[in-house]
Amino acid sequence: MPPNSQSWGLYRGTGLPGATQEEWPQAPAWRSFGGGPELPPPPVDDPCAPAVLGTISQPLPAPPDEVARVNVALHLRRPLLVTGEPGTGKSSLAYRISGELGLGPVLRWPITSLSTLREGLYDGPHEGPHEGHDASEYGGGIRLGPLGTAFLPYRRPRVLLIDRLDRAEIGLPEDLCTVLTAGGFSLPDRTVRCRAFPVVVITTTGERDLPSDLVRRCVTLRTQRPGPNLLRAIAANRFPSEPGRPGPAPDAVDAFVERAAATEGPVLERFLDALRLAADGVLQAVAEDGDWQEAVDTLWQWTAPEEP
Repeated sequence: MPPNSQSWGLYRGTGLPGATQEEWPQAPAWRSFGGGPELPPPPVDDPCAPAVLGTISQPLPAPPDEVARVNVALHLRRPLLVTGEPGTGKSSLAYRISGELGLGPVLRWPITSLSTLREGLYDGPHEGPHEGHDASEYGGGIRLGPLGTAFLPYRRPRVLLIDRLDRAEIGLPEDLCTVLTAGGFSLPDRTVRCRAFPVVVITTTGERDLPSDLVRRCVTLRTQRPGPNLLRAIAANRFPSEPGRPGPAPDAVDAFVERAAATEGPVLERFLDALRLAADGVLQAVAEDGDWQEAVDTLWQWTAPEEP
């Protein structure tokens, strides 16, 4: 049974802002890196978060084991290695952590088979001006990537999402392990070292094994399919009733929750797509010449991916 994280953890799993700066536990001596000088904090709002999470107006239920493992990673300043089926909230977890703890925009590094450590750290030097607040902190024509930005000496940690690391060639996870252990990296003319070790969320579907040296340095978490309570909470947050635009009817939500429970494979995107159609009145239109259950079945099938 997981420990009661309500009594010792920063993260509650609700998605709602809550933790204050004073609540952060002291880093272990072996995970303190002492970078500086301290930089101004990033903007609080993340423009990408609403697209990922919707507008969170009420707490979202989270599995106690997931909440506990996130808090263990925060206490120990270790990366969080998140595995699980597609559509189980691996990537969105980074946005929930950042939004709840007020850590600013998530730094996202989507991995491909061509990704390199250098790409994640920095690009350049370049001649002439270039865009990017984080890059301008160090000048010299250097444009920092998401990994490099995460190691800038902010007082509070940034959240770094390394998405689908199992897509990378074997050399990248090994090189990444070295940087995460060191808490920084070297530029051509200086060293960058974090002040607060970033909240690193690494996702993988498990299609390829990661190096054991990296795995043993992480706190591991396996996400589960969203259950009925979470699906209803997500529906309430994504489709709130507004003047002139009511959300999906409660019986429609219940019907699609039942269909999701009976469906194998990823369901969250299908669930949201079906509710979007229901909220737009498509369900009622389809049901005009047939019964309610047939209309529910029709919308659910419309949102199904086609067979290759």
